[in-house]
Amino acid sequence: MTFTPMHYGLYFTPEHIKTARQNANREPFKTAGERLASFTFTGAPHPADLLMAGLIRRFFENETVGERAINPLIAATDRTRAAHVSDLDEIGDLLTLAHSFECLRDHAAFNQAHIALWLDAFAARVDDANTRSENASPLETLWLALLNVAAGIVLEDEARFQAGVDVFTATIREDVRPQGFIPKAVDGADGGSMRRQVLSSAALVLMAEAAAHVGVDLWSYAVRGVSAATTAIYPIYYFYTVEKWTWDAVVTVEDVQAIFRAHGGYLEIVHRRTGLKDIRTVLDDLRPVWDARGGGLTSLTHGIPIRRGLFG
Repeated sequence: MTFTPMHYGLYFTPEHIKTARQNANREPFKTAGERLASFTFTGAPHPADLLMAGLIRRFFENETVGERAINPLIAATDRTRAAHVSDLDEIGDLLTLAHSFECLRDHAAFNQAHIALWLDAFAARVDDANTRSENASPLETLWLALLNVAAGIVLEDEARFQAGVDVFTATIREDVRPQGFIPKAVDGADGGSMRRQVLSSAALVLMAEAAAHVGVDLWSYAVRGVSAATTAIYPIYYFYTVEKWTWDAVVTVEDVQAIFRAHGGYLEIVHRRTGLKDIRTVLDDLRPVWDARGGGLTSLTHGIPIRRGLFG
């Protein structure tokens, strides 16, 4: 089968946006849409701002904002990595830029010469990220795999895409325990176990979701009943109590909730895929979910309409 990615959003399709528009007056879309509408794009070349601009273009069909974002997107991508930027932050920024680009690449004002310039600059930075991977931590390895999946889609490069997929399948096969935790993430007793587990889960979910939209079903990939959903769901049960979190004695409920507020974008995606009520409970405390590196405004792009009550 020919590798021919659809270009619209890195993790969402026109059907996702259609659902959001049709339910614009219902939660979680209403509050998420209001957040998007309240954002003013200043033209600054910040990855998160560029993604918001791309989402404004997709959801509100605002071609003016989309056009204003093109040159800042090129400027944000065609630059040398600053010395102080960590590997994980560089990967996160590149993922956000890739998502932004997918939201803008079919804009009439984005001419082919500028698209080629952006693609070359992006590919060079992805290559640089890969050359630095020799001493990568397990968490960085997963996020680099996600970057390769994303880059494979954006650049229409099946080899890059497959390199990321191979890490995904190896992780599910070898690293995720039946309960859902990943030893390489939670080990260390250094106070960072929950953050690493959540970010590892997010990377797997985002790989599965991005791959699904190019016809590769990683959501169904399971070994002995263990899948991406298994590890994605595991940490939510510590959102309100950490008494049974044995990996770090110093982790508090406030710590866990702060981690999910910063990195919980993947939960809307998992909820859409599984419909698990326990995820909905956590999402009720997080919405509207905005996670620039973890899917974007996922309450808008991946929300499920909340059923109205008997008299609602």
